[in-house]
Amino acid sequence: MLVLSRGQVAACLADRYEELLMTVRSAYEAHAAGAASVPFSLFLTDPSRPGDRIVGMPASLRTGEEVAGMKWISSFPGNVSSGKDRASSVIAVNSLTDGRVTALMEGSEVNFARTGASAALAARTLHTENRLSTLGVIGCGPINLAIVRHILAAYEHDCRILLFDAVEERADAFAARVRAVAPAARTEKARSADAVLGAAPLVSIATNTRQPHITSLAECPPGATVLHMSVRDIAPEELARHDNVVDDPDHVCRVNTSLHLLEQSLGHRDFVRCTLGDVLLGRSAPRRDPEGVLVYSQFGLAMLDVAVAAQVQERARKNGIGTPIPDFHHAGVTAGQAPDRLFGDQEPA
Repeated sequence: MLVLSRGQVAACLADRYEELLMTVRSAYEAHAAGAASVPFSLFLTDPSRPGDRIVGMPASLRTGEEVAGMKWISSFPGNVSSGKDRASSVIAVNSLTDGRVTALMEGSEVNFARTGASAALAARTLHTENRLSTLGVIGCGPINLAIVRHILAAYEHDCRILLFDAVEERADAFAARVRAVAPAARTEKARSADAVLGAAPLVSIATNTRQPHITSLAECPPGATVLHMSVRDIAPEELARHDNVVDDPDHVCRVNTSLHLLEQSLGHRDFVRCTLGDVLLGRSAPRRDPEGVLVYSQFGLAMLDVAVAAQVQERARKNGIGTPIPDFHHAGVTAGQAPDRLFGDQEPA
């Protein structure tokens, strides 16, 4: 088995934007074609800590080589005030030949990469503007930073980036980080989320909100695309007025997302027109109306983490990155023979 730290994972992913986008695309196409298994996430919560949760996200897919795995990710919002990341995660990759874990890696870099790549894929697939003029950003955290980097790479040019965060200092820090990775990008702070929506034809929303706070998309320019990455920001009744594309309707319509609340209100989910995979496979048109507003809501499927983690594992092995642990698994026994001892070969102390 191979163990990879955050820095080692980052080294395997650095500057591979187009490759990651194609990996994510293949995963979505496999899912739409029935060649992936993505069970519901398992949520571990504690009533005494209502804002905290740890989530288990398993998946398997067949995009050439069969692979399976699980992401185990925690979200502790209180970490931010003490200078720690809100989320932390680990990903286990399993062989589907013998079921054994073949790699264990820190998961945040994989999460950033797959989220950024999937947002860029959605933008390039669903948005009608070939040359991006303004990219709007609502929520100035690490997820949107990854999304900005991948979208700039996907469109192969720099553009105006209009930012808003409820905490102004976060917007300032975000702008500085964008300029560090994309010096030609023009960053500008907006006074509100509505100001971003009114000025940018492509907007990415990635916040840690638990309640909808965007009540109207009426000010969006004609043909606007809203990447609703945190899935709880837009008022349910407002979603019902627009073209809705999702990554997976069963996953995104649960755990009190905006779409789940709308489904509960209406008693159906007919407001979801199609999935991103449907569009990629040519089953559905990219947009219902070229002049209308399209909202893409992404719950975040573990198959993306598994696909990218498998890619990281392959590159790490080829380049001698990581720490191999050859005796991690039990060596096994010859068929028909019983092991000498039940728990290893050592005498008890």
